[in-house]
Amino acid sequence: MSILLDVPIPRTNLIAKTKHYESKTYSILLISATISITLVLFVFVGLTYTDGMIGEYSACRDKIIGFEQRGMYGSPEQFKLALTYCEGK
Repeated sequence: MSILLDVPIPRTNLIAKTKHYESKTYSILLISATISITLVLFVFVGLTYTDGMIGEYSACRDKIIGFEQRGMYGSPEQFKLALTYCEGK
């Protein structure tokens, strides 16, 4: 059995060029910031939409209650049916 040993040959005048890699930390921060901004925008749009819906429901309900107080509904069933109109709107 023989063992071959490689002896490194000293080389001179070699210039090593490094490859430019984007750091993983920068990528993670960029992705995290994008996700955070997206979530904030979705929450803002959702709150704006639901606030408008709640306002519309409240205005519809107030009108129907006003009609009921003026005696425009003949029975409680008609009043309840009118209120369900606001829920489906």
